Amino acid sequence: MKYAILRTQKLKHKGSIRRSLKHSFREQETPNADSSLVAENSHHGAHSTPEAMAAIEALLPEKRRKDAVLAVEYLITGSPEAMHAKSREQQDAYFDDALKWLQERHGKENVVYAGVHRDETTPHMYAYVVPLDPDSGRLNAKRWLGGSKALNAMQTDFAERVGQNHGLERGIEGSKAKHQSIKRHYAAVQETEQGRATIMPTAMEPKVLKKGFFRTEVESPEAVAARITEGVNKGFAPTIARAAESEQNARRAREMADTAKSKQAALEKIKHENALLKRPWKGLTRSDMQGLISQAESIRKQRDTERQEREKRVQQERAEAERRSAEERMRKFEEQMGRRDTPKKAEKVPERRERGKPEQSHAKETKRPTGRSRGGMSR
Repeated sequence: MKYAILRTQKLKHKGSIRRSLKHSFREQETPNADSSLVAENSHHGAHSTPEAMAAIEALLPEKRRKDAVLAVEYLITGSPEAMHAKSREQQDAYFDDALKWLQERHGKENVVYAGVHRDETTPHMYAYVVPLDPDSGRLNAKRWLGGSKALNAMQTDFAERVGQNHGLERGIEGSKAKHQSIKRHYAAVQETEQGRATIMPTAMEPKVLKKGFFRTEVESPEAVAARITEGVNKGFAPTIARAAESEQNARRAREMADTAKSKQAALEKIKHENALLKRPWKGLTRSDMQGLISQAESIRKQRDTERQEREKRVQQERAEAERRSAEERMRKFEEQMGRRDTPKKAEKVPERRERGKPEQSHAKETKRPTGRSRGGMSR
């Protein structure tokens, strides 16, 4: 089968981004790449690690969580046999459509760099995206990669909008296969050439490190052993890589078998449920079925009406309770305001009586009439 392959890797530290970019730009040693084909690689958006890092840092918000995903690395390719069967123009068309899909998904301004590697066994594209949420402007990788449902939807969307147009299918949905990281996929498909290690007799002799007039410095036994070990490991690296790829294919075969069993079990369950649903209709004519369906529909409508009436009564009761509560609060408020407006009666303060003096009466004394008249004459 010819499958579209899409892998993602979350990068949370600038150091991780820089190391990955150095690999993409071939600014560090890449043993599994053919140095004679490096010129065939293509770059879009940036042409060096410092340039790509500057573009990424310009998009990063100043305020962000310590564990925020700063960039998402995408790897896009296809099954090795499918990619090798395509011409250079067909491969370029596939990668161009994949890049457009990424730009529509994240926004063109957030896809900082994309590069196509042709110096390795299977052509593939790397892309680096700053996951800025268009609604909040913050880093939010979960919007695109949050959970199995989001990843499943991503694979389906990519296969339908990109893969199918280039003869590539989606992997089996609901498969038991585990998601592969970019590093694991990269390690499994790099080398296919047969490797071998040849040790010449002269390799066993210590090399001269420094030749002097009186003294000559040569390799120590430990250095000779380390040099020979490195040569052996380098010689057998392709064979080990090919074995890893074979193991990967065997693992995928086991996972496909597990998926087939799971799908078969799900199908058997559906058949059993269908048999249970058909049992009540056994022996009935079509008119009988139509009559039962009509009765069921009438019962459903009646229950819907009853449910709506119950909800209406509940709303009315809630509104009535709120009205009564508001009236009670208003009554208490008016009572409190009435108490405040009522004037208080003045309290009588008793007068202090001086010690030794009789209490004076506040009543007015009545003057007694004299015998003289107004003119001073008595009658």
